[in-house]
Amino acid sequence: MEQGQLNWIANFIWGIADDVLRDLYVRGKYRDVILPMTVLRRLDAVLEPGRPPLMPLGESLALSGLLLGAVLGMPARAQEAPTTAAQELAKNARNPFAEFVKLPVQFTTGFGIGPRHRAGESINVQPVLPLSLSAEWDLIFRPSVTATYLPAPGAQFGLEDLQASLFLTPAEATKWIWGLGPIVQLPTATTDELGTGRWSAGPTGALIYSSGPWLNGVLTYHLASFAGDRHRSSLNQTYIEPEVSYSFASGWYVQCDPALTYDWTADSADAWSIPMGADIGDALTIGAQAMTFQIGVYDFLKRPDGGAEWLMRAQVTLLFPARH
Repeated sequence: MEQGQLNWIANFIWGIADDVLRDLYVRGKYRDVILPMTVLRRLDAVLEPGRPPLMPLGESLALSGLLLGAVLGMPARAQEAPTTAAQELAKNARNPFAEFVKLPVQFTTGFGIGPRHRAGESINVQPVLPLSLSAEWDLIFRPSVTATYLPAPGAQFGLEDLQASLFLTPAEATKWIWGLGPIVQLPTATTDELGTGRWSAGPTGALIYSSGPWLNGVLTYHLASFAGDRHRSSLNQTYIEPEVSYSFASGWYVQCDPALTYDWTADSADAWSIPMGADIGDALTIGAQAMTFQIGVYDFLKRPDGGAEWLMRAQVTLLFPARH
């Protein structure tokens, strides 16, 4: 066989691999499929002299490619059933990098606050606004506004400090999704007890794993004060939010999504705030409006002195398709 014909066959085989295997196997795993098929083809070649030719070489290779695609495609698709529209909606609502404009409103009640074990309330609104920078990159803007009622040490109601974060994230990522950027906190609290009185900033980042019904990941940031009222304590705090969630075909989902904080300026006994619990929610569409709602309960394994002993939270999220 001439070298040109050998090159054509090799290119034809790799073309099949790229077309059929690309979305099912990473390129380094092609050998797990191609080697067994090569052995079968070798056996076929050994038996070839004993039977009459059936078709031209090109047609034979084309048919082999079609059969290879059918054989490989069916078991791979059987291993991972496609997600339903309701599952995708539930995952998009919790994915900070999904290409949706989102408006989540969370209501949180903390119990056992202060020496009299009273209840406190907060309402947090954290819109997610994606912006397409190019075919390769997206920019995600997430401001966060919280209104709080604090029962102790003295009853206070008002706004907490305003936070805003930016994430630069790859536009085409689907399974492993990451984002990095800055976060700033402005001293906008209406009372001293509800805010820090300091300008703060730091890095933030998130890593998300999305596969089938699973959406897992972690979001984190670190804030350090650099300006503001020098009579107030400095801010030096780390925030970690791990998430493990599973969405059912109906749109219902369960998740564990605790918000952990560590205050580097506090005594070791009061530095950690570690809640642990779970949420249950549902994704649905009312008319043309896509939304999710969820409710959850978390108990504090570690908390600063006077902090809430446990909390209950409910959240409603409205989703709107992002415009590019």
